[in-house]
Amino acid sequence: MTNENNLRPEIPFAGLVYGEIIYWGTLLGSVIAVIGSALNFVTTNNYIEPSYMLAAVWEGKSVADIWENSAAAAVPHSHYYLAHLSAGDGLTTAGLALGVFVVIPGLLAAALVMFKNKEVLYGMLGLIGALITIFAMIP
Repeated sequence: MTNENNLRPEIPFAGLVYGEIIYWGTLLGSVIAVIGSALNFVTTNNYIEPSYMLAAVWEGKSVADIWENSAAAAVPHSHYYLAHLSAGDGLTTAGLALGVFVVIPGLLAAALVMFKNKEVLYGMLGLIGALITIFAMIP
């Protein structure tokens, strides 16, 4: 299916819906992560001291060693950053999580469009993809 003025195929509406949601959600998540990273280096309100973390990474320490020797005293689990959104590293992690989470509404919206267009198989695959992502994010 091509339009007459261009040889490229038209993008299905479900693809446009998914793409717009992913684009804007990822952009927002990136901005939040950049703000969090800046706060991480210009404030002292951090979950883990950035100078220690960077030095430990360059020394080749394992993730467990880095976290056990920090103020956190253990590797954080689940969505720890939600309790630390005022800290730079918590905000950075929240931005990264938003970048992953935005796949869910994108897939659900695209699946809805596909169901409306009677594309049941692709709609079901979109729902399955959204469910996999949801279960991956549950602690």
